[in-house]
Amino acid sequence: MASKPIAMPTNAMSWEEFYEKTENANKIMDRVWYCIACSDSSVSQQKIFWEHWYWKEGEDKKDLMNSAVEACNHTLTIDTDGKEVDYPVWPLKFTKESFKMYPAIDLGCAVIAPIGMSMTPVAFPTDDSRTEFRVDCTKIMGKVMYFVFVLDPNMSEENKKKNFDKLEKENGVLSEWFHDVSWEGNYPVGSTGEPDINPK
Repeated sequence: MASKPIAMPTNAMSWEEFYEKTENANKIMDRVWYCIACSDSSVSQQKIFWEHWYWKEGEDKKDLMNSAVEACNHTLTIDTDGKEVDYPVWPLKFTKESFKMYPAIDLGCAVIAPIGMSMTPVAFPTDDSRTEFRVDCTKIMGKVMYFVFVLDPNMSEENKKKNFDKLEKENGVLSEWFHDVSWEGNYPVGSTGEPDINPK
């Protein structure tokens, strides 16, 4: 049990800093983000959890500072019992002062994405670093949730600890709030269908 309730970060990235570091979100796109931890305890039941982010066709040509820009997120999870869930593509929308995800719901006859979740960027890797965290935060029905993503699912425990220590020191985000995805060691990139596209 966490000794301190999960709360929003005491220090998050400004939108100016976020878009500078991500080069107007381009460094988020055309990459596979491997989730290694989340503040929701159910994530420990997953052994695979990745998200492929990419621009909706033609949207990368838009000026994000002057208009909304749309992108896509394709997620796949496999739990420790081997059950695979290949999610419908989630729409994403970026403006110069917001970043929203729209969870897609498959109704069988159609896929809808009616509700947008406002995301708060907390940390982002510098120059596609494979040893730094990307951390996003959101509120779902009043509950604060954090997600930790990396570009390399085989990040060392030493580098994970450095990043968690930095989160606590600089952002007020405690490592005890997180539950690990149950990745097996030396995961072969691309082995569950994701494209091997991350900068090396």
